[in-house]
Amino acid sequence: MQLNGGLKKTKDSITASLFKKGYFNHIIYTSRKLNDSTFSCKITLNKKYEEIHFENFIEKELSERSISLSRKRNNIPIEELESYLRATNKQLNDKGFPFATTKIINIKLDTSKTVKADLKIQLNSKRFIDNVIVKGYKNFPKKTIREFINSHNLYFTDNILSIENYIKDLGFVNVVKTPEVLFKKDSTSLYLFLEKKNNNYAEGLLGFNNSDNGKVELNGYLNLNLENNLNNAESFKLEYRNDNEDQTQLTTSFNIPYLWKSSIGTKAEIQLLRRDSTYQRTSFTTGVYFKPSWHTSIGINYKNTTSDGINGEIEVGNLRTNGIELDALYQKRSKEDLNPEDIILEFKIGAYNRNLENKNENQYTIDATIVKLLHLNYRSKFLGLIRGRYLKSDNIQFNELYQFGGLGSIRGFNQNSIDSSFYTTLATEYRYCLNSQIYLHSILDIGIFENFNSKKLDRIYGYGAGIAILTNAGVLNLSIANGRFNSAKVDLSSTVAHINLRINF
Repeated sequence: MQLNGGLKKTKDSITASLFKKGYFNHIIYTSRKLNDSTFSCKITLNKKYEEIHFENFIEKELSERSISLSRKRNNIPIEELESYLRATNKQLNDKGFPFATTKIINIKLDTSKTVKADLKIQLNSKRFIDNVIVKGYKNFPKKTIREFINSHNLYFTDNILSIENYIKDLGFVNVVKTPEVLFKKDSTSLYLFLEKKNNNYAEGLLGFNNSDNGKVELNGYLNLNLENNLNNAESFKLEYRNDNEDQTQLTTSFNIPYLWKSSIGTKAEIQLLRRDSTYQRTSFTTGVYFKPSWHTSIGINYKNTTSDGINGEIEVGNLRTNGIELDALYQKRSKEDLNPEDIILEFKIGAYNRNLENKNENQYTIDATIVKLLHLNYRSKFLGLIRGRYLKSDNIQFNELYQFGGLGSIRGFNQNSIDSSFYTTLATEYRYCLNSQIYLHSILDIGIFENFNSKKLDRIYGYGAGIAILTNAGVLNLSIANGRFNSAKVDLSSTVAHINLRINF
C-alpha cells in the first residue's frame, strides 16, 4: 500500500539510524495499519558490522593541489563513521572548499564484521571572498577592515566568524545580523549587516581636598573624545585641566588612520601648560604610523617643545627641544559600558636635542603604560594599571619635569601635584559587581619617584574605596582616597574625594 509522507519519513529515519549502528542488511517489511494514527511494521536487523575498512582513498584532486588531510584512517568503528566524515569535510571547508564532498563507494559486505569500501573525495572549486557588500551603514569606512579581510579572504566558516568579531571590536558600529555569503559561479560575495553606533564621550572630574590653611580646594578636568563622526574612523580629543588653580593644561589631538586606502595613518597633538608664576610650556607632536590591525599601531613622531620661565619664586631656564619618538600601541576595549577597560600596552621612547640658554645637549625619554582588566568570575574583577616615565638629561630643569598624582597614576593626591623626572606607579582596583549597573571597588596604589630636590627615590601610597554606577547618562564614579609619602604618618585631613562622570553620546 502507499505510505503517507509522515510514515515514509519515519521509516527513512529508522533506516538511517540502523545504518549508523552497523546494520547494513536490515529489512523493514511492509507496514500494517492498526488505526488512523498507528502503524505496525516488522524489522529484521540481521548481521551487525563493527567497523569499516577503506581500501582506497580516491583523492586525485588533493594530490594535484598538494592538499593533505590530518588524521586519515583506514579502519573506523561504524559508530564513529559519521563524525569522521564530518571532520574530514570540515578540514576541506577550512582549506577553502565549501562544496567538497566525501562519498563512500564500492561497498563490499562479507561474512566478517568489517565493511570494505572506498572513500571518494571531490573538492570542487576553491572559494575566496571576492566582494564585501555592506547593508544598513551606507558610509561605513571599509578601509578599517580591508587589510584584515585581505589577510582572511579564504572562505570558510571560522574565517567569517573572525571577520564578524573583528568588526564588533571597532566600537563605532553594531553587527545587526549574522553575515551572509552569496556564491556565484565565478565569485563569492560577503554581505555585512551593520548600523552606525555613536562612540563619542565626554568625561568630567571634580576633586575635593583640604588645603594647608584648612580650606576646601577644587580641581578637575574635562575630556571630550569624538570618533568616526566623519565616517573615516578618525578621532578627535580635547582635554582641559585645572589643578588647584595654579596649573592649567589644554591638550588637543586628532588621529586619521588608513590614508589612501593603506595601513598608514597620521596624527598630531598640541599641548599648552601654564604654571602660574613659574613657567609656561608648549608642545607640538606630529607623526605617521603603520596600523596592521585595528588594535595595533607602530609609529614615528616629531616633537617640538618650548618652555619659558615666568618671574616667580622658582628659577627655571628657557629651553627648546626637538626630537624623534618611536611608539607602539596595542589597545582593545571591552563591550561593557560599566567596565570599558580591557587591555592597553603602550611603549614610547624619544631622543631629542635640547637647547638651554644657547647650549645644546642630548635628551632621552621612556614612557610606558600597561592596563589590564581581569574577569575573576561573574561578580569579581581586578584592574591593574602600571604607568612609568623617565627623563634622561644633564641639568634637568623644573619646567621639564613630569607631573603625576591623582586619577590615572596614584590616587589620594591632587591631580598632577607631584613633579619628577622619573616615576613608576601601580594602581589597582578590586571590583565587586552588585549587579550589571553597580560595582564597589577598592583603591590600593603604590609608586616610586625621584625627588627633584634631594635626587633620592621616595615611595608613595594611596588607598581608599569607591562606587561606580551605570546611569542613563553614562558612568558615575564616586571615590575617596588617602595618599601619603613613605616617611609621613597617616593624615586623614589629606584625603581626596573625586566625582567622575563619563557621558556617552
